[in-house]
Amino acid sequence: MNKSLFIIIVILSFGLLACSEGRDDSLIAEVNHQRLSMDELVLMFPGFKSLDSLQKSLLVENWIRETLLAQEAEKNLIHRDPMFNYRVETYRRRLLADKQMDVVLKDEGSVGRDEIEAYYQANLASFKRQSNEFFGFHVLLPTRDEARELERAIENGDLEKKQSLVALHPKETGLFKVENLLPEVKEYLLKKKREGIFGPISSDLGYHLVEVKTWYDRGSLKSLDEVWEEIAARLSINRQRHIEAQLVDSLRKSGSILFNRDALYHSSAE
Repeated sequence: MNKSLFIIIVILSFGLLACSEGRDDSLIAEVNHQRLSMDELVLMFPGFKSLDSLQKSLLVENWIRETLLAQEAEKNLIHRDPMFNYRVETYRRRLLADKQMDVVLKDEGSVGRDEIEAYYQANLASFKRQSNEFFGFHVLLPTRDEARELERAIENGDLEKKQSLVALHPKETGLFKVENLLPEVKEYLLKKKREGIFGPISSDLGYHLVEVKTWYDRGSLKSLDEVWEEIAARLSINRQRHIEAQLVDSLRKSGSILFNRDALYHSSAE
């Protein structure tokens, strides 16, 4: 190898090595010397590392946009505006209050299985259905023949045929309140009030086919499994309110508080 060429290669290699050693791999973005690191991204968005590449890029692009605008605002001295600073302090106060409650509720705010079951038994009347309901499948088809063909596919358990027939048509699967359905469909189902495949039911929109897998009469009691999440949410909210009220009451007693109502009412009357 030519000696001069060898020297050039060595120099370039050392240069690349130096650049690599001086590079900050944790640096994600920089806007006019304001830097964004991976650690800061994770602090801002705790689930950042689990996002896909597009979502990560969008968050970084949004940081760049906000940083550019914020830097321009500082140039225009917006950060010295008293109203702006009061709003910042208001947001900070609310954020701190919420964070304090999160810390307290983490240890005291959970609801146990026994509490949920006891609440269910004590409030059975509130878990009675207010309307006739069914769990099943509803589809709207343009012709009676297609509806009949779909009915046969469901009866025969031909899922592939069922999917091909309903693919391009309005359909729903889930829990239905019968009173919310079209009058033609509602009246038809209220005459049956049982499990089965019903239709075609003609309407101005087309032909309805309904598969009722489970029927629930108005006034029937919802099972504990059906209302588990609802009860847990009710109890959790009530507990959070109780814990917060107790905490604030305790802090009131130990703190120094002034509430000048006369001044408040006087300003309202002016």
